[in-house]
Amino acid sequence: MSLPDIPTETKHHVVFLEAANAPLPDFTFPHTYRRHTQTQLHEVVERIKDATVLVVGVIAITAEHLDHAPKLQCIAITATGCEWLDRRVFAERGITVVNCPQSNVEAVGEHFLSLYFSARKKVVEVHNAITGPEKQWLKDVSLTPLWGQGAPLSCQQEILGIIGYGALGRNIHTLAKAVGFGQVVIAERKGQSTARDGRVLFEDLIKDATTIVVCCPKDPETLGLISEPELHLMKRETLLINISRGGVVCEQALATALKEGRIFGAAVDVLETEPGGVGTTPLLPDITKGEEKVPNLTISGHVAWFSQKTVENLKRLLKLGIEGYVLDSLLDPSSKPTVLVHKGKVWR
Repeated sequence: MSLPDIPTETKHHVVFLEAANAPLPDFTFPHTYRRHTQTQLHEVVERIKDATVLVVGVIAITAEHLDHAPKLQCIAITATGCEWLDRRVFAERGITVVNCPQSNVEAVGEHFLSLYFSARKKVVEVHNAITGPEKQWLKDVSLTPLWGQGAPLSCQQEILGIIGYGALGRNIHTLAKAVGFGQVVIAERKGQSTARDGRVLFEDLIKDATTIVVCCPKDPETLGLISEPELHLMKRETLLINISRGGVVCEQALATALKEGRIFGAAVDVLETEPGGVGTTPLLPDITKGEEKVPNLTISGHVAWFSQKTVENLKRLLKLGIEGYVLDSLLDPSSKPTVLVHKGKVWR
């Protein structure tokens, strides 16, 4: 099949600010390319000043940044969430924005299962007890006392509560039923007094579920969605799993609840400050300074998205979006799902 005619009078300069976590496809249009493994906020202005096409992950590109990028025509976002994006600003400036919708749904859904079983079965804690210098298994003979609240629930006993029922929430629902979760309930939006068919009130889910998975987008309405009041409503056997974004679950409130033993445990793939480590979050206190460790917590470091399938999807969608812009075919059926802002109009 012959390729479409590509205009040769424009040679684009493609700048990738966060290339460590996503591939850049081979483009068929004339271009130069500058790859940065990671970029700090203070480096953005200098790195984007000559770009005509910019590829970003989670770095927020603002109106102030655009003032220093007079050649910029198109931005492609590799991250699933783009809560930082002010669509109106880009539409007013005539800058096209595309993203990679639902590229990691399969991987993140599977990661929910890995976090669930790791946390409920205390896999990391057991591993550390066996491999640590205390030789705890040899000393204590049995490691079942690690479950201070008693034996863990089985899948069949679980009431799984899903907060956020987009493509990811639906995928988790399917996987949970496939592995034998006894009941799955879906949350209505927080603050609603009535629930749509097939959903339950947010507060009822918080009170009744034994495992709660947070997989909703991060936006002003969901910031701090799970905080002190919600954690006080949860059952003592509740396992809270956050695979959405840092900040949707209040980290200070969660750290306090875990220290006080008010819930069974938590597993998170995301933090408010990333990359994270000791001292960057209440969930990771510095025990060398006498700070109390947060128990019953599993952190996986924002790797839920990472799989061969996700990488393939990112590569395909980036190519569709960026080449669609350059070749002016972005509104064709194959490319249109990637469009957020184009030709001065907000599409999604």
